[in-house]
Amino acid sequence: MKANKAKVLQKVGKGLLGTVLALAVGAGGTAGYFAYAKNANMTIRLNEGKKFQTFTGWGSSACWWAQKTPDDETRDQIARLLYSKEGLGLNIYRYNIGGGYDPEKERVDNPWRLTESFYIYNEKSGKWEYDFTRDANAQKMLDAALSYGCIDTVVLFANSPHYTMTVSGLSSGGMESYQSNLKEDCYEAYVDSFLTITEYFLKKGVPVKMISPINEPQWSWGGDWVGQEGCHYEEEEALHLLHLFAEGIEERNLPVTLCAPESGNIGDTTKRYFENMIADETIRANLGTLAYHSYFSDDDRTAKTKLGSWIDRNAEGVPVAMSEWCELPCVNDTTSIQAALRMARVMAQDLTCTGVNSWSAWVAVNQHGAEKPAAGKDFSDGMLSAADDFSEFYLTMRYHAMAHFAKYIPAGSVRIGASSAIYPLVTTKTDDGKRMFSTSVNYAAFLTPDGKAVLVVVNEGAARSLTLTTDRTQMTVIQTDAQKQEETVYEGDVKTLTLPENSLITIVLS
Repeated sequence: MKANKAKVLQKVGKGLLGTVLALAVGAGGTAGYFAYAKNANMTIRLNEGKKFQTFTGWGSSACWWAQKTPDDETRDQIARLLYSKEGLGLNIYRYNIGGGYDPEKERVDNPWRLTESFYIYNEKSGKWEYDFTRDANAQKMLDAALSYGCIDTVVLFANSPHYTMTVSGLSSGGMESYQSNLKEDCYEAYVDSFLTITEYFLKKGVPVKMISPINEPQWSWGGDWVGQEGCHYEEEEALHLLHLFAEGIEERNLPVTLCAPESGNIGDTTKRYFENMIADETIRANLGTLAYHSYFSDDDRTAKTKLGSWIDRNAEGVPVAMSEWCELPCVNDTTSIQAALRMARVMAQDLTCTGVNSWSAWVAVNQHGAEKPAAGKDFSDGMLSAADDFSEFYLTMRYHAMAHFAKYIPAGSVRIGASSAIYPLVTTKTDDGKRMFSTSVNYAAFLTPDGKAVLVVVNEGAARSLTLTTDRTQMTVIQTDAQKQEETVYEGDVKTLTLPENSLITIVLS
């Protein structure tokens, strides 16, 4: 996979004013005069009468850290930080159904990314059987998270079918890049296996609402790069497999729906997947949410606006999930405010430009410096960063980015109109010469179930003043920057604020 790296920042000329207007309206703004101003002060008008999507929640995956949690005390500490009301209060838990591995053949060399499977060979009986005592630490982590009462949605997802069902005999992809790795005669077996595991969790009382048997099908998975589990599918193969899963859900009368296709791309490939799934009546009848991943579009507001407009025209009424994101490539260390701002920018744009109904980070916990170790730096991509043995772990700045949204915008909140007459905008050029538009200020506003209005503002740049146009009279302001983390900096009458340089602000209005 190739990330588009921004190289050149350019000022926006007069010829791009129409684009600025289109982007602002696409974000839920009110039509009017939208001017470019790189470091301008801002007035944001809240329009509570203009309502958009109803939000269903925030989440993260337990892949692959949960299986490494060593004891109940550690699991409880992490559960409180992520899944309790005193922590982030995440309500969506993505549990990884591992594909297992043959230790004599497996090419993945990071122990954190090798998964246990419930489907194992019983040497005594000479048969492949289910053993639900497996993946014990991950199951205990799920139980600990559920004990705090915030989780209402568990998504069972798999990066690959069981390794015995693959062409390569590996759950980490084919021996060649872009090799479809699910055996042609194992489609039904994969469906049966996944749904049998789903039934196990349902019988335990786990609130499994969705299953996700395919993950980023368009990527190459395998070949020379085998860093994790993955399985490539051609488009028609993915559609066929999802159709079989939909039939299986109906045949077993399971109270779950499909989360699919977990596309790792927000361009044309995603639109084709979405269109074909909706056109299949069986899939559509069992579809809980269209899911995409926001990788490699951290600066591309235009692409997200286009995808959101396409969804509005072609998939009206179908929920949409942004089900995975982390910073790729990870260039900001865990203690950097830029790491938090980048995550918050992506969140704000997914909410406003694409109009997602839920948003989930990739991994809640990552290894210290797993990708790019450097002296004094930790380039983990999770909301917590941990030693391999969990002998120590700590909150990253991305945790605070999630907190600015998840702690104040609960499930059931409705996004409302928010617009500014000044829309700070810059353009970037990518490696292939493509021009992208990004903003130095991003924001999203919601009406919560208890009647509060919440505005989250991401200011990536110089300090500026912010004036709100609203009928609300009282405000609480929570701030994160290089020095402060989730600090309440003001409570009182609504007034003009100063957005500090490179800061993240949540304003709760009553």
